[in-house]
This record gives sequence, structure tokens and C-alpha cells, in this order.
Amino acid sequence: MRNSLKLCVAFVIMVLLFGPSHELPPFWPRTDLTMTNNLGGPLLTVHCKSKDNDLGVHMLAANIYYHFSFQPNIWKSTLFFCTFQWNNQVKRFNIFDAVRDQDDGYKFNWAIKPDGPCKLGKKVKCFPWN
Repeated sequence: MRNSLKLCVAFVIMVLLFGPSHELPPFWPRTDLTMTNNLGGPLLTVHCKSKDNDLGVHMLAANIYYHFSFQPNIWKSTLFFCTFQWNNQVKRFNIFDAVRDQDDGYKFNWAIKPDGPCKLGKKVKCFPWN
């Protein structure tokens, strides 16, 4: 009986640690994040990264969006940070910070504006650039 309990606990730990990286179904859904160029005209260059992933450079015309999805970790330490460039401006922002965002759901829509990014939803919340 004790050995089977240890085996069950070990199995659960292995699924939690390695499930998402081996395409096993996770116990929580993926997070979807969309950013739309709301600068009012200029082309927006977006480059987002996490500690483990570089999502590459994306060019967005006015009112065009960029979307990516990811699996946040269970320790609430997932962080995606982005550089935004247009005209002669270079701005930075943590587009997903698990401590700030993870309890808000699994779908995030951002409007990228000259004064800073705005998280859209029931309530719009705008943030200053980093």
C-alpha cells in the first residue's frame, strides 16, 4: 500500500513537471495574448521574449495584431517582456507578468498606444512604459 502511494505521488509530480513539454494535456489551459498596433499610423516593430523563448521580431501595420500563446508555470514566475519600436521611439513593457496577470484569466488583449499599452477587457487598464 505504501509503495503504491509513493508511486502515485511520483507519477503526479512527473506529469506536472514534464507534461507541457511533452505534449501531455496540462492541468490548466494555455494563455493567449494578442497585441494590436493602435499607434494611429506608424509601423510598429514588436520583439517579445521570456527567459526561455525568443518570439522573434514582428512588424505590425496600423490596427494589425500579433498573437502568441504559452503555458505559464505553476510558480507564478512566467514573464514575457517586449520591445516596441516606431518612428524614433523605443519602448519596453512586460506584456505578461504572472504576478500581475495570471489571476485575470487566460486571454489577454492589449492595445499598443503611444502613451503605453492598455489591457482590454471589462475594464480597460493602461500602463506606463517600463
